[in-house]
Amino acid sequence: MSNLKIALYLSAATACLSGCSALGASAHTANYRAPTYTPPNNNQLWVNYRPQMNQARVYQANYQTNQYAVQPQFMRASFRPQTHYQTQSQFNSGFPFRQMAEPADAPARRALMAQAHQALGVRYKYGGNSPGEGFDCSGLTSFVYKNGNGISLPRTAAEQSRATRPVPANDLRPGDLVFFRTSGAGVNHVGIYRGRGEFIHAATGGGRVMVGNLSDNYWQQRLVKFGRVLA
Repeated sequence: MSNLKIALYLSAATACLSGCSALGASAHTANYRAPTYTPPNNNQLWVNYRPQMNQARVYQANYQTNQYAVQPQFMRASFRPQTHYQTQSQFNSGFPFRQMAEPADAPARRALMAQAHQALGVRYKYGGNSPGEGFDCSGLTSFVYKNGNGISLPRTAAEQSRATRPVPANDLRPGDLVFFRTSGAGVNHVGIYRGRGEFIHAATGGGRVMVGNLSDNYWQQRLVKFGRVLA
């Protein structure tokens, strides 16, 4: 198999919200999947990316000729902001990419999210602490952290807010906590961020554990804080 041309366009519009800061990436980090692609006759590999993009996660891509595959890995572009042409042999040698390590807290965050997703659909119950009896918002977060990572959180949303470190919106990672003021003067609702602007919470109105979206006006108007427990 010789000199295969693959078009990988790295777009900053799909910037990822999680995990990249621990890798030392810039805010211009993208998460995308390469398409199935038939190479044209000139058989060269080219990569086109925006000037401020320096890192992307490339997923496995099978092509219609020769079944060429790019394996999942973090790679950082080291060439200047321009369209860069290279042959397959250059690509196989590793130039101009280098593999990046997984964030140290990634396994812990995956364990948290596994617990949170298992709770989806469990009924809402004020004061509830388990799937069997139901959850309220802080009962859910306490259960997820205890069973996912052995971490004991304070029981109420307000106490959990005080016990977490503030996190900027552009550094949110799955497993971080999202705090709201739905009534009164202080924090009284909490959810677990799961990525892509979504969070899992035990909703009074919905009557169950469900997925909310931070882009909804209701939540935007009541958002107080993003908080982190893990490193």
